[in-house]
Amino acid sequence: MDLVLLRLSALGDILRVLPAWANLREAFPEARFRAVVEDRHAFLLEPLPWLEPVIVRRGRLSNPLTALPELRRVAGLVRDAEASLDFHGILKAALIPRLAAIPERWGDGVTKEFAGSLQTHPLPFRPQTRYDQALGLSGAFGLSRGREGLGRFKPVLQAAELPDPGAIWGQAGKPRAVLVPGASRRGAIKRWPLRHWITLARMLKDRWDLRWSLGPEEEDLRAWLPETTGVPALPRLGFWQLASALRQADQVVAPDTGLLHLAVVLGVPALGLYGSSDPVVAGLPPGAGTVLRTGISCSPCRERACQRRQCLEELPPEWVAGALLAPTGVRPVPSLGQS
Repeated sequence: MDLVLLRLSALGDILRVLPAWANLREAFPEARFRAVVEDRHAFLLEPLPWLEPVIVRRGRLSNPLTALPELRRVAGLVRDAEASLDFHGILKAALIPRLAAIPERWGDGVTKEFAGSLQTHPLPFRPQTRYDQALGLSGAFGLSRGREGLGRFKPVLQAAELPDPGAIWGQAGKPRAVLVPGASRRGAIKRWPLRHWITLARMLKDRWDLRWSLGPEEEDLRAWLPETTGVPALPRLGFWQLASALRQADQVVAPDTGLLHLAVVLGVPALGLYGSSDPVVAGLPPGAGTVLRTGISCSPCRERACQRRQCLEELPPEWVAGALLAPTGVRPVPSLGQS
């Protein structure tokens, strides 16, 4: 069997489909798997060597003059496949297997720009998390071949071979937590207020061994945040070294960003701090972690220019600390919502 798996971007979204792809591999160990991804995210396939990358050049895909020739080029690389599974649901992704004349073209039920019309086996739409959306597609394809159980979530990178990050943790006997205050510039609306992070760190540092995870977008914080809070920052690490460091933690606290979903596929309990993110679409698999949110009337939303950010401003550090310190999950808070 020769299968083509499509998810062009972005970082967090590719991480969320990896459990579904791993289930397919487990069900069809003799199959050939080719994963169509953009060049900037091809590194995400490195821990899964059975996935053959098929690279889409983002620079050409983003240019109206070169997009179609680029799609035709990629289609030529997968023309001999038996079936394709589209985990993206946009026109650019759906065009590749159509141009390649792949006979079976499956879709996960979420389509934009009429992408579903190019699929021969589109699933019906269901309101669900992106994890369940991807797992549903792998499960449906598996059933079409007489294989069951492909819709179950597993932390696919829990035992993956990853590079050594070096000595990270220092306080034996304390639970370990990584705090992730940042988000990409595009996702800046998802950031929990920095003053809340500082308060949270001060509340927890006597009982937890804490580390800040500061990426390139938070480089300015390295100069003062560790000293101000008494919490060290993780060193500058490559992505998979960082993943290895996260895997040594007992908890990762983060907004709805790539590192939150990296923790999920690593099998590390995740505590997601959500404001505008939709807890249905962007939620976590059962047992993988907890989403905390205020649930105010204007959230979730897609208003990236919102200036109030009330949905995150009103999520108190005390509640987040309670979620980490409580032995059996999050205690309900009457004025706030939990997902």
